[in-house]
Amino acid sequence: MKRIIILGCTGSIGTTTLQAIRNKALPFQVVGLSSNTRSKELLSLAREFKAEAICTTGSSLTEIEGVKTFAGFDGLEEMLQSLEADIVLNAIAGFEGLKASLAALKCGFNLALANKESVVCAGSYLFDVARQHGASIIPVDSEHSAIWELLKGRDPDSVSSLILTASGGPFRTLAKENFTAITVEKALAHPTWNMGRKITIDSATLANKALEVIEASYLFNVGADQIEVVIHPQSIVHSMVRTTDGAVYAQMGNPDMTLPIINALGEGHSSLVSPLDFSNLSLNFYKPDYERFPILGLAFSILQRGGSSALAFNAADEIAVHAFLRKTISYPKMIEVVQRTLEHPWNETVGSLEETLALDKRARNIARSYL
Repeated sequence: MKRIIILGCTGSIGTTTLQAIRNKALPFQVVGLSSNTRSKELLSLAREFKAEAICTTGSSLTEIEGVKTFAGFDGLEEMLQSLEADIVLNAIAGFEGLKASLAALKCGFNLALANKESVVCAGSYLFDVARQHGASIIPVDSEHSAIWELLKGRDPDSVSSLILTASGGPFRTLAKENFTAITVEKALAHPTWNMGRKITIDSATLANKALEVIEASYLFNVGADQIEVVIHPQSIVHSMVRTTDGAVYAQMGNPDMTLPIINALGEGHSSLVSPLDFSNLSLNFYKPDYERFPILGLAFSILQRGGSSALAFNAADEIAVHAFLRKTISYPKMIEVVQRTLEHPWNETVGSLEETLALDKRARNIARSYL
């Protein structure tokens, strides 16, 4: 029985994970759980899964008999230090998830990482911490999970490029002159995936794919010239690997996060998702339109630019998206805020959490000045 800790257990990824464990009787013992503020839901899950410890990072928590309780990010670190586990799933959304990733790695836990901001913002520093503590980082994003699987047993020298697929979001065919009329409600209507509000907006602007391009570079040690993005509205092909002999290998399946999540936690499980039915199946692929979706293009320039530009990109995007969700800025303004923030010099390299936090604060202040 593998002992697991789930951070961000009440969000989309955490809920999918617990549902799979519950419905498919997977051999996982949930020993630790955390949420941001949904304390009642957290307490209910702790009772159901018989967790040894729980933590809320954004609110106080009522004590529960037989369960260790913690609060705040300091409490999260204490919870991790108090538990014995085989792997930690970090499903905390946004930049705040970086602190949890570093805390888990410093405890020597293998990390199933659904928080792409950890890689984007900390870069090579995150992987240095993992190596120092003998821990592994395993991707949970469906695209990176697919590449992870496709690269197993493959000679790295035989790989020409990695191909990330993107659904294109709800505005894939919308004319640019109509972007000013995009509402929050329209942007939240994703055609294929059911996700949280922030990531759904990022999928509409293709900022999420930009983050995944940066993440892929660090996860698989490839440069910008070895990463491709293709628009694939059906979301059946999750990613592909192009080899030097000219062949392309793909992972295909119905849009369902259960497979990448559970594969990151442990292999060898059967019937995780419904089999793909090829009857009347049509697949389409298109080149990205960088003029209508310029944020995606920023990812490749960021990889070439280096420094702390990826961190600044993430910070500006979070500020802009949250302002858009509050309906205080327009959809085009959201994109402009990210672009203008990246016009500043971001030459510093990240070597500690303290440096990361300082640069993130600076980037957010600059982004706010453009709202």
